[in-house]
Amino acid sequence: MLPITPDLIERTAAVIGTDGITDEEIETKVLALSQDPMLARRLIDWLPEAFAIAFVPHFAKVILPKTFSAKSSKGKWIKFDFHVEPIFPIAINLGMEMYHAGSSNAFSNIVQRSSILNAINSALNAGETLDGATLSGPALIGIPAETYLPKQESLWHRLFR
Repeated sequence: MLPITPDLIERTAAVIGTDGITDEEIETKVLALSQDPMLARRLIDWLPEAFAIAFVPHFAKVILPKTFSAKSSKGKWIKFDFHVEPIFPIAINLGMEMYHAGSSNAFSNIVQRSSILNAINSALNAGETLDGATLSGPALIGIPAETYLPKQESLWHRLFR
């Protein structure tokens, strides 16, 4: 698996931000960049969420989430702090840079894929106000919770170390 670097995040953002690109094209291109299916899934899912968190405070006075959820292989939803995902801080910084630089098409194409922005749009379309609202973090469907849990040693390793 490639290391998670600002360059990888920027190249992924260039793919996801492309006008008219399909989900299948994104998956193929990001997999080629990352060389690992789970890393590709994480990049594809996390960039829009990080960009939304960079974007939302510019138009709404809301309390931003600090956690996200992922489902374990046993079907249990587990909450994690954003800092356990190394993609997140790099992506949020890139999102803020792109927003402030006025990279509107690419930024817009990425942020529109966010579940956070989707929830905000749904609330606004229903006539709700956002001022003072607390946003929930994303619930990741394609990334298992085990991705973020500490690796456990096997019984044999614990007995014979």
